[in-house]
Amino acid sequence: MSNHQEPTAAREVGLFPATRWTLVLGARDKSPPALEALCASYRQPLLTWLRIQGYPPPDAEDLVQGLFAHFLGRDFLQKVGPEKGTFRTFLLRCLKHHISDERAKQTAAKRGGHAMVESLDLMTEEGKQVHDPAAAAWGPDMEYDRAWAQAVLANALRRLRAECARQGHAALCGELEPVLFADETAASYGQIGARLGLTEGAVKTAAYRVRARLKGLVREEVLQTVANESDWEEEVRYLIRLFER
Repeated sequence: MSNHQEPTAAREVGLFPATRWTLVLGARDKSPPALEALCASYRQPLLTWLRIQGYPPPDAEDLVQGLFAHFLGRDFLQKVGPEKGTFRTFLLRCLKHHISDERAKQTAAKRGGHAMVESLDLMTEEGKQVHDPAAAAWGPDMEYDRAWAQAVLANALRRLRAECARQGHAALCGELEPVLFADETAASYGQIGARLGLTEGAVKTAAYRVRARLKGLVREEVLQTVANESDWEEEVRYLIRLFER
C-alpha cells in the first residue's frame, strides 16, 4: 500500500491551493461545477438542521433543493465574495435567508401556523431565540456542524476505500475500518492477518498507513471548503473538537 502524503501546497509560504470554494469566490465563470460539488456534500447537514427545526422531511427536501437551485443560477455567482468566510458558515446563513424569502412569499402560511411563520432568527424580549427545539441536545446549529463533520469523514472514507480498492487492498481496508474507529468488536491485528494470510506486523504497518491516509483525506475534504490557510487550520481544529464531544 502506497504511503500518500497530505497536500503541502497550503503550507507553502505565500501560497494557497485553488480549492472548490476559492474557485466559487474568484473564478465565477468556471465555478458552477465546484459549487455543485460543495452543495452535494452539504445536503445532509442542511437537512439535519431543518429537521431539528421541526420541518417535515418533504418540506426540508424542498427547501434544500430550492436553495441549491438558487445557488446554481447565474445571479448568485455575482454576489459571492472573499468576505463570505468558510463555505460551512456561509451556506447555513444562506439557508436562513432562503427560508425568510420563502416565508415572505407564502402569506397564507403566515396566517395558518405553518412552520415557516416566524423567522428562525426571531428573538424574545429576554434575548432568547424563539426557535430552540429541546430535542436537539446541542442546538440546531451545533447539530448542523456535527452533521458536517460526519459528512467530511464519510467522504474521506469513501475516497480511502476507492484508493485501497485500486491498489488491490479492499479486503484489508474493510478489515481495518473497525480498528480505525476503535470499535469494541474490532478484530486484533493477528486475527486480521490470519484471515488475509498476512503477518501481524504487516497488518499493523498497514493500519498505521491507512490511518495516516484517512487523516490526510479528511484534511483535504476540509480544504475544499475554505478560502485561506487560517480558515483551513481553524476548521480542522474545530472538526477535531466536534469528534471529541
